[in-house]
Amino acid sequence: MKYLQCDTCSHTNALKSEYLTFCDNCGKKLPNTFADWRKAHPLGSFAEYQQLVGISIKEKKPNKTAIWLRNQLQPANKGKVIVFFSLVLVLLATAGTLFGKRAVFTLLYAKVPKSYLYSSWQTATIGRQALEISTPVKLWIHDQALAPEITKVTEYAKSYRNEEGGGIQITVNMYSYWENVANNLENAAEDMRHTMQQDDLSDIRSKSIPVLISGMSGKLEEGNYLYKGGIRLAFQNLVVVKGKSRWEILIRYRDDDAVAPQVAQRVLKSLKIK
Repeated sequence: MKYLQCDTCSHTNALKSEYLTFCDNCGKKLPNTFADWRKAHPLGSFAEYQQLVGISIKEKKPNKTAIWLRNQLQPANKGKVIVFFSLVLVLLATAGTLFGKRAVFTLLYAKVPKSYLYSSWQTATIGRQALEISTPVKLWIHDQALAPEITKVTEYAKSYRNEEGGGIQITVNMYSYWENVANNLENAAEDMRHTMQQDDLSDIRSKSIPVLISGMSGKLEEGNYLYKGGIRLAFQNLVVVKGKSRWEILIRYRDDDAVAPQVAQRVLKSLKIK
């Protein structure tokens, strides 16, 4: 079958007769009708006109899926459809419970790019109690509201953190306490552990290692935990205390990432407290 397309509404009109002049859809005059064409081809036949001027339309193949769905939605099959989709929903819910969290967290927490080990890092000096640190990602001010009991004893607090992504999260917290507040290394390490326990973490495994940063004693807590029951993350949390000042460097990443611990160690080795 050949067709003549309307320039006004693009409707395709079946070219069945030599007298087709107006569009069946909008009523406008069609371009290059047989009468118009015949003026330039006085000896031409309608069959020739159809072949030279008419256009062909490819017939759409029937969508087998759509046909199947239409058949299944017939009144006689509705009961079967309800049972089928009920079973599908149950299976999806079960699979989502077992694997959904793990799959989602795996996507959200990417691994650290290996290029971090060889690329140049940015070094920044931050905070009133100046701390120098080198990181593969930029640290931004990330101050958070302190709990009322902490606010009462804190003279100054500042927090920095990188944006999400990059496979690693680096947080730097700095505190200055009032003169009458006990601020020793044991208290600082205990406060850091207590903060971790308040988050949605479980099955925490860790060990404590004494360290020396710029001549000051510190403690490094390292280990891993299950985060929201979906993914196991590793952490390296360092705390250093001097007088009324306290510094915390908190690093976390996927526990199955072989590159991230090397990056974390390079960050910690770059620390200088002035």
